[in-house]
Amino acid sequence: STFFGPQHGPEILKVFNEQHPGEKPFDIYSRMMAASVRQGAVTQCERKATQGGAPAYLYWFQWKTPVLDARPRAFHCAEISFCFDNMSRAETMTGSGPEAQSLANKVSAAWVNFARTGNPNHPGLPQWPKFTADKCPTMIFNNQCESKDNPDTTERKAIDAAKS
Repeated sequence: STFFGPQHGPEILKVFNEQHPGEKPFDIYSRMMAASVRQGAVTQCERKATQGGAPAYLYWFQWKTPVLDARPRAFHCAEISFCFDNMSRAETMTGSGPEAQSLANKVSAAWVNFARTGNPNHPGLPQWPKFTADKCPTMIFNNQCESKDNPDTTERKAIDAAKS
């Protein structure tokens, strides 16, 4: 919580702990540190949606690698090998097991559909709504993929309030 300063850190930590009960302290810390990066993706989608042109689709890759006893978690750029369905070539990061391959099938099909049609939806995923600022629909890529509205709005608002 010292990252956000003594005035805001304890409150932000409280919000993250309330939103993710039972998570390990390091997982909470990871979420807190990644929230501003995620906010950048949300802001980009908000701006795209405001333009009123082609729809935007927001995702959040949360699959935790099994390598190194899962300590790396869902690390930065972990989704890239899944997008191109070559996660077996990144075996030292993915473990290259059946769960990773199953997720690679889903993620890569979404990328291919998006490139072909502008819409990432396909039968292997739950319905992935286009982005709207009020609901912030987000496809959560994990062993069990799901679309969630506003999956971390409370946390991002707490950090934003601390900046004001």
